[in-house]
Amino acid sequence: MRIGLLHESILPPRTYGGIERIVVALSRAFIRRGHDVTILCKKGEARLIAEDPAHASSGRLKVFELPADYLARPPSMWLPKDLDFLHSHQPLRVAEGWKPPLPFVVTIHGNGHADEKYWQNTAFLSESHARNHAAKYFVYNGVDPSRYTYQREKAQAEEGYFVFLARTTWRVKNVKTAIAWANDLGVRLEIMGGSGVSRGNIRFNGLVDETEKVKLLSGARALVYPTNWDEPCAGAPLEALACGTPVISTANGCMPELVRPGTGVICSDYNELLAAPAKLDSVHPEDCRKSVEEFFSDERMADDYLQLMTKIIRDGELDHEPRFNFNSKSVHLLYKPTVVNRIRVAMTGKV
Repeated sequence: MRIGLLHESILPPRTYGGIERIVVALSRAFIRRGHDVTILCKKGEARLIAEDPAHASSGRLKVFELPADYLARPPSMWLPKDLDFLHSHQPLRVAEGWKPPLPFVVTIHGNGHADEKYWQNTAFLSESHARNHAAKYFVYNGVDPSRYTYQREKAQAEEGYFVFLARTTWRVKNVKTAIAWANDLGVRLEIMGGSGVSRGNIRFNGLVDETEKVKLLSGARALVYPTNWDEPCAGAPLEALACGTPVISTANGCMPELVRPGTGVICSDYNELLAAPAKLDSVHPEDCRKSVEEFFSDERMADDYLQLMTKIIRDGELDHEPRFNFNSKSVHLLYKPTVVNRIRVAMTGKV
């Protein structure tokens, strides 16, 4: 097939980039299966061909620069004419006359709002993500294990450390609780995903590149990921697991689906978070790596999407009608239960 992958972004991302990494991974996997891929991305950001030898040598990848006004025009007016299938990684306007003029699927990467509308041909990222949108179809994100250094032996005692990987500016990623946890335990915490003041055992590494990120992930005792929102399908835990690094997280959103038994610790409150490192002895790095190879690889992700595409080409429309379907009490906030934090949560509902 000639598959179009749409996301208005810089590809590939130099540092942080969740959806961008998924689009690039899918393009590689589709090409390995003999498909032709057109990347539809931000104008002037056609670096994918020049910088990725795997794409350039295949002769199967093209880049289509999105017109500046594409959001103001129906897809039929700007989409390339030589595509067999469109896979959009951002919402497409749902309105009369705005339906793409070819078979398509839209993957929703975030959490919607009550007034948001979806095409029937919409997929989500995990079972919980689909349930939150009254939907039937989902495909887990995947990573390419070969791009992540597997490290079985993790440093312990004074040389050992934990990592936090997420946007530190995004409150729900909960870096504040991760820092409080590290200070209470007296452990070293390496933070990737934003800037801050490094002090004592807390070190901010900023928006690291791929090499530095993999190096820190592979050597860590665990990824600390105390997410406080309905996580659709987080990429950072999958990257950590691919390195053989366990994940310590909450039960919010998809996390119990990603942190399979024997690959980490799911915590329901701060006391359980404090006790989590003691449970890591029962988690084996090879099981973490194996979970990615079997369930969360780019190969599995590509195959799942190709099955979904085949169904859409055959049937026309997916047999579900997605809509906003969130339980207002679905997120259980995890935080250090200080007086100040308790008051803040009681008054604002946020940590």
